[in-house]
Amino acid sequence: MAEPEDPESDPRWDAVRAAARRRVPTPPGLVERVLRAVARGRRTAVDVPGEAGRLRVTEGVVTRLARTIAAERAPDGVRVSAVAVEDDVVEVLVSVRFGVVADEAAEGLRRDVTAELARQLGTATTVNVHVVDVHPGRN
Repeated sequence: MAEPEDPESDPRWDAVRAAARRRVPTPPGLVERVLRAVARGRRTAVDVPGEAGRLRVTEGVVTRLARTIAAERAPDGVRVSAVAVEDDVVEVLVSVRFGVVADEAAEGLRRDVTAELARQLGTATTVNVHVVDVHPGRN
């Protein structure tokens, strides 16, 4: 079996290196939102309807559930970097392997996580998937 070619030797990888040399400023308010989300880890994120009434599910539980679903459903070449609940929206950050069509991979993962959360929680949840990095390698 032939050894796979190193993706970093691909001439197209130069564009990724050039992008990596540019400093990208942290989006305004990102650090504050992340810190706020950590501090609110026990807030109720979802009220799940049931036969005996409503079950209150905390943000931390929704975050762990969404992280598990995202990791299981991530297509080949997509790594889940982080998951958080912010303002009742599940935010999933991913890294894609060089060569993966990022928009398609993110949209497919968003649909899968949204559908599975709705199935398990019995209520609609907004999910956003953000591609935040490109990585070389097999996965």
